[in-house]
Amino acid sequence: MLFKKEKNYEKIFDKTFKFFVGIFIFLIPWQARWIFYNWHIDGQLWEYGRLSIYASMIVLLLGALFFALSHKKELHFSKNKFFYVLFAYSVVVSLFSLVPVVSFWYLALLYMAALFAYMVKFIPKVVAFRMFLLSGLVQGGLALKQLFTQQIFANKWLGIAEHLPETLGTSVVSLGDQRILRAYGSLPHPNILGGFLFVAIFLGIYLWMNFYKKCAKDDWKKVLNKKHLVDFIFILTGIIVASFGLLATFSRGALLALVLSIFSLLLINIFKRDWLVVNVVTKFGFLFLIIFLVFNSWWPGTWSSRVQADNRLEQQSVEQRVDTLDQLHWDSYKNIFFGQGLGMNTYVTYQKNNPDNVFDSQPIHDIFILMLAEVGMVGVLLLVNVVRLIIKEANQVDIMSTSLILGLIVLGLFDHYLWTSWTGWLLMTLAFVNLYKHRG
Repeated sequence: MLFKKEKNYEKIFDKTFKFFVGIFIFLIPWQARWIFYNWHIDGQLWEYGRLSIYASMIVLLLGALFFALSHKKELHFSKNKFFYVLFAYSVVVSLFSLVPVVSFWYLALLYMAALFAYMVKFIPKVVAFRMFLLSGLVQGGLALKQLFTQQIFANKWLGIAEHLPETLGTSVVSLGDQRILRAYGSLPHPNILGGFLFVAIFLGIYLWMNFYKKCAKDDWKKVLNKKHLVDFIFILTGIIVASFGLLATFSRGALLALVLSIFSLLLINIFKRDWLVVNVVTKFGFLFLIIFLVFNSWWPGTWSSRVQADNRLEQQSVEQRVDTLDQLHWDSYKNIFFGQGLGMNTYVTYQKNNPDNVFDSQPIHDIFILMLAEVGMVGVLLLVNVVRLIIKEANQVDIMSTSLILGLIVLGLFDHYLWTSWTGWLLMTLAFVNLYKHRG
């Protein structure tokens, strides 16, 4: 009797764990946070030294608590000594950082993202992806509202800052004398929203394929009942709204990532003769083309202005990105082998260049060079080994994952947020989710 009661508790704890992880996935783009420390440099606020606890982190930790209660058999120390070496190394290197407390905060983000990647394997993949697409649907809708109203009002409870097109420093598209506000959603920059919506669209395509696979296995009449029809409408609506939202960000990197990842998915599956995937990807391609034409009829000339980059704002943006590539600073053996320290790139650059404004020191806009700068050659080799072990444990290389990783590589080549933000780390972990056969 006691054994039965314990089993019932485990089921309740398991459902609670899955609930919290699902809510956490939905909350990924929301930036509500408690800033418990602001680091200043020469009396100026250093943006990358703002130490925060995000509301979504609390939800994740609650999920971890119920995971521990419901999956006791899964809790064990790894037999692979490499992970202990990695943990010890990361702690020791952070201790010798220029600002240890900031490096430890970034290290905490990294390990919490790893915790999410581990726990999400224990919930059904389609459930995780539905929650992400739902979040993409909400963010896409919010992006469209911001574009049409051309204003974003501050809300501290939702973690949203105020942005107006006439305010200097706000991300805008320049069209003649007109400044058009780029959509932020609930995120701190339009490019981050663009990357988030790219992933949401990609996972939506996975759900679309999954729906068609159900249709191939079962009788269409059984599949297209009221419940499944609502699910399919939700998938298509989520993809459409997220696509409009991505275009509203005017993020060139996100659009390029989507085009290349979808093209790779199409090409590989043509060679594999997987016509179901080819069918879905082709349909999405035509759907996205229609969305782009509709969007361009609403806001003519905006995307061509972004792509041609022939006005002052676009040229300035490109020049600033290129200038950050000089911030590798391999001027000592310590920097070459062990790096500047997590989160230290802008701090080191400010010390060397000493500009008037701390904000002028931006991280390297390429996560691979930024990674090399902050963790050094030793850290990069350790991270490469982590990826190798993940793929080895998964024991398969899924085409969807490789195409998604390709898209994230494109994002990483032109921006830094995948390495410098909480949302960015979580997006990177999702690239490896599809490698695993989920146990939920």
